Amino acid sequence: MKITFFQVLNYSLIFFAMILFIRYLWDIIFNPDYEPAAWKEAKKEGRLTGLRKVEKQYKDKVRFFNFWFQVERLRKEQVAGAMAELGVYQGESARILHYLDPARKLYLFDTFEGFKNQDLAIEKGVAATYTSNNFADTSINKVLRFIGGNGNISVQQGYFPASALKLVHEKFALVNIDVDLYNPTKAGLEFFYPRLCPGGIILVHDYNFKWEGVIRAVDEFCKTIPESMVIIPDRETTVMIIRRKF
Repeated sequence: MKITFFQVLNYSLIFFAMILFIRYLWDIIFNPDYEPAAWKEAKKEGRLTGLRKVEKQYKDKVRFFNFWFQVERLRKEQVAGAMAELGVYQGESARILHYLDPARKLYLFDTFEGFKNQDLAIEKGVAATYTSNNFADTSINKVLRFIGGNGNISVQQGYFPASALKLVHEKFALVNIDVDLYNPTKAGLEFFYPRLCPGGIILVHDYNFKWEGVIRAVDEFCKTIPESMVIIPDRETTVMIIRRKF
């Protein structure tokens, strides 16, 4: 069969496009250029023991490196207080936080039973399509096994903020809120902000159109405090609130 010039041209273009696509995928997966300069320097200095494996396993690099930068800042500025996560699910971000600063107390708040119906009842948008079965495929034992770590992890199971009543006198340096719905997001901000040390930070995940309740809770709360929120363009969008020092 005779091959025409146009067939050769078409095959060449298809081959070229495939090469570009493969190179694109390779860069996303293996190219180290996404690493911030500070991370590369810390790697050269051997200051990332155990962290490099955690980083490689976590897909949202922007979110991971923001966690790292904030924990490094807390250490540099000598901000006291514990860390906490509200909305643990299977422990992915909790594992990162613990490995970033294993010497700091880490409190994990979750029902470990999925969403509560009373919180789902007021939701709109994508969140309104969820049920109490969503995010219920977890347990305390699974999370602790996944994280590993040391004895500085304290699990507080139950409906928040009732699950935090024993910690009303605790102070916090970093709090990660990842609960997707209006009621628990609002409760988290109201509980943790007054207990946030100067220079401490609250991060709220899923500040996007899919989770209207999260946006509403954050926007309402930020109108009541002197600090401005900072939006981080990670995959699902995170909002940061850093407690001012004066």
